Amino acid sequence: MMARVWLHPYGIERDYTNALVKATRQFNKEIDSSYGDIRFDGWQDDMAAILAYLRNAGNRIFQPVIERLPSFFSLTSQFNDKQWRLIVKGGTGVELPTSQAIIAGQTTVPTSSSVLGVDAYRAEPWLRQMQELWVSENTRLIKSIPSDELSDMEGIIQRGVMNGSSADTIQKQIQERYGVTERRAKLIAVDQIGKANSALTKQRQADAGIDGYIWRGVLDNRERQIHVDREGKRFKWSSPPSDGHPGQPIRCRCYAEPDWSGSVFDIGE
Repeated sequence: MMARVWLHPYGIERDYTNALVKATRQFNKEIDSSYGDIRFDGWQDDMAAILAYLRNAGNRIFQPVIERLPSFFSLTSQFNDKQWRLIVKGGTGVELPTSQAIIAGQTTVPTSSSVLGVDAYRAEPWLRQMQELWVSENTRLIKSIPSDELSDMEGIIQRGVMNGSSADTIQKQIQERYGVTERRAKLIAVDQIGKANSALTKQRQADAGIDGYIWRGVLDNRERQIHVDREGKRFKWSSPPSDGHPGQPIRCRCYAEPDWSGSVFDIGE
């Protein structure tokens, strides 16, 4: 029997990407509108005031995305949980209950009896800490977007003034950085949803006593050759490949097909 494909949370990835790119573009507009206020005969004083204004603008613009991070994680967890239950049912015939851990407003259901060693209500007490760590890391990454861009802007202006560049030349160099920043925003969103999905997969398999997996990929023209070469090969969760487990490398869309042998779902070959 062919194993069920573990789907990737593309919709959540897209929502996070759109929100972060929108904020980045809005911040770039703030930079554009502030640039005209710089007097290059007294640029140090103007620069200090404008940077202070833009730092506040960055906090204001990106804060709504930061506030959505718990929801992005919760949706990824719910999506991953659904895929996990479908994989278990397809591979073993066992129907797992939905995860009921306290997460992003969900209600905990007390653990009662267990099925094949797995909590009947699957409280998943580790989920809250995983969410907190993910939100903390993503908050750091999001805040680095305006911070790094302002550092670049300051450096461009300083070098331009020292080199005698025209105001138009300096502005063009600043605007050329916008594309770099936008691509970074996209990368953060895509990569972080993939990493959350991978961490959830690993922990849920560990809960079921699954200590290994079969590497599976999308196998399209975007997949790394090293990942194509791993297709169908077995790995242990305790011994990751050189660049990490499926979903851990940057923008990796591969997934871990459970190796049921030795787990609570062991049904033999």
